[in-house]
Amino acid sequence: MVWKTPGQLAYGGDWNPEQWSPETLNEDFQLMHETNVNLVSLGIFSWAKLEPKEGEYDFTWMKEILDRCHAEGIHVDLATPTAAPPAWLLAYENTAATDKNGIKMSFGSRQEYCPTSEKYRTKAAEIATRLGTEFGDHPAVVMWHVNNEYGCHTLRCYCDNCATGFRAWLKEKYGTIEAVNQAWVTAFWSNTFQDFSEVNPPRKTATYTNPAHELDYWRYCDDQQLENFKTEANILRRLSPGRPVTTNFMGEFANLNYGKWAEHIDVISDDDYPDPANPVSAHQVVFNAAMMRGYAKGQPFLLMEQVAGAVQWRPENTQKRPGQYQLWSLSRVAHGANGILQFQWRQSPGGAETFHNGMVNHAGKFSKWWPEVCETGRALQRLEPVAEQLVSSEAVVLIDSDSARARHLAIGPREVEANFQGARLWHRALWEKGVVADVLSVRSLLRGDNKLDSYKLIVVPDIFIDYPELAKQLDSAAAGGAQVIVTKETGVTDENLKAILGGYLGSLKKLLGVQVTDHHLSAYKTKFAQPDPRVSRITSAIGTPGAEEYYTLDTEFAPLQRALQKIALPTPQMRGHQWGENVIATQPATQVTLSTWLNDEVEVIAQFSGHNGSDLAGWPAITRRRHEQGAGWYVATDLDEVGKAAFLEVVCAYARISTDAEQLPAGVEKAQRGNVCFYLNHSDKAVQLAGVSGFELLTQSEATGHVMLPPRTGIAVQVAN
Repeated sequence: MVWKTPGQLAYGGDWNPEQWSPETLNEDFQLMHETNVNLVSLGIFSWAKLEPKEGEYDFTWMKEILDRCHAEGIHVDLATPTAAPPAWLLAYENTAATDKNGIKMSFGSRQEYCPTSEKYRTKAAEIATRLGTEFGDHPAVVMWHVNNEYGCHTLRCYCDNCATGFRAWLKEKYGTIEAVNQAWVTAFWSNTFQDFSEVNPPRKTATYTNPAHELDYWRYCDDQQLENFKTEANILRRLSPGRPVTTNFMGEFANLNYGKWAEHIDVISDDDYPDPANPVSAHQVVFNAAMMRGYAKGQPFLLMEQVAGAVQWRPENTQKRPGQYQLWSLSRVAHGANGILQFQWRQSPGGAETFHNGMVNHAGKFSKWWPEVCETGRALQRLEPVAEQLVSSEAVVLIDSDSARARHLAIGPREVEANFQGARLWHRALWEKGVVADVLSVRSLLRGDNKLDSYKLIVVPDIFIDYPELAKQLDSAAAGGAQVIVTKETGVTDENLKAILGGYLGSLKKLLGVQVTDHHLSAYKTKFAQPDPRVSRITSAIGTPGAEEYYTLDTEFAPLQRALQKIALPTPQMRGHQWGENVIATQPATQVTLSTWLNDEVEVIAQFSGHNGSDLAGWPAITRRRHEQGAGWYVATDLDEVGKAAFLEVVCAYARISTDAEQLPAGVEKAQRGNVCFYLNHSDKAVQLAGVSGFELLTQSEATGHVMLPPRTGIAVQVAN
């Protein structure tokens, strides 16, 4: 189900009228009209106002607000307030969550509840039912918003009730305790279970817990959160038919399997807070938008939250630059958003988010942000032709929440966060080159919700879990002409973190023609004292390539050499960051081959050099195996920016993907959505664009050649089909 505000893109924010006086609310409606606000989210944290005492409901104030919104022409995304239970509910035994150390949470924040608490679930269903009954057919309500940012604060609970549920979940998944023992390899450290009753959540232990135990518990908790969402969503669908239901995702948050959640959500929505102090945040906007498009099966999504100025929750909270709020809003629309909402409409006067800027800040219309907030509303109103159009891409980068969680929980070889860093870095390298890339979850491919057959270039970065069915799809895509790039730390374990024996890469060995036998990791972050050779005769003579941050790469592959020379002269050195692997062919050579070939099929594109005495010297770093009309490429290290850029120059040529990005000034992004071409100047300098023609939507005027773009601004040009 696809939703958009009739006639234009959505614009508005999270509005909390219960915090304000009637006089302020009257002013709010006036200001909303000034800013062209047409959608507000209501009631997200209003449970204590809607049900001040158990079973005593007060919907009068909400009805008055909804009636006024309808009269003023403002649509409402009405929320269930179940992310912040009131004090009376948390007072019940076994309702508050328990952490890994056995400490029960106290009332006074949000999301303190245990996801499996029967009392919480009953009361959450009741408030959803009452809201659906009261307002399910209210003309102001155009969609429903369930809970808020599931798992943001309380993702997992470790109480006895969760333990009971976990045992039942395991029994349904595995059938027998013997199957659990086999999947988790519990013979290690004498962790074997004799009965399901012996299994508990992975609570605090003396040292490491079994990572497979942890991973299944994360999955169980994910499922419990999803069940809570589905319960409320189904109630609202029954009581308010025809109105879509959403809950807000949080970008790269991999602790929940959003690919699985997306199957149950009518409109994909996202909260996104890039740090203005980081220049790479311009790409975070694009990457998160691509993820949401993927979850939405290519359909538009809704930005549920961003901030006009600065957030309050980082250690240091930087304001957006002048123009950046509107620029990033335009970027999201260019990459598939059909609405731009903020947290929040009016900045809170107190509480934990006092200094989180709103559309209306503490200074009101005197704030420096007010003109930009108004102008952004006008800009979105003029972008109406974009709403019915989709983004098309020739490249795709894959992500997998389960792999991200498994890699995070694996004990060694290094600590990594549960996110999609590898995917983000490869996606950014394509974006910097001007290549628009989709982002698809592995789950959506395995279910058949998305397909790979339309892509010329497919990147498979750090997909830690081996998926035989995914390997078949990649094999088929390559046979049809796609260039498939697979990177390090892929195909290392099965779904239960059991290592792939006989060489990593698992089911992808056939496509790539190689396997990984060993990995090398540098400990560059640990600063060791350097022995003085004048007195430390022995230790000063010991080489330590494991302390270096980078591996260096050499290449005899002419296209890659030319790509490096194109970047700069003298030719820059290709480097791999921290990680390297020993790669061998899966099949021996049947005839004498050149030194740049591993066997009859696998060509070495680049190899590790002997820089600083590296033990990987001479080993393949990048390989290629032709497969019918396409090819499979393997990258055995984490290429730096230069390395990725040069390598993608080569692979894009093989994939027949070309862009005109090199003709654009530095800092300018070009993005196409249907027949509307966006030019976004992310730089601090005014730039001149040549050859721009068509109807420019933001100024409602014709562009006839040269266009001047001030710093941090954008245009949207409607071109002929």
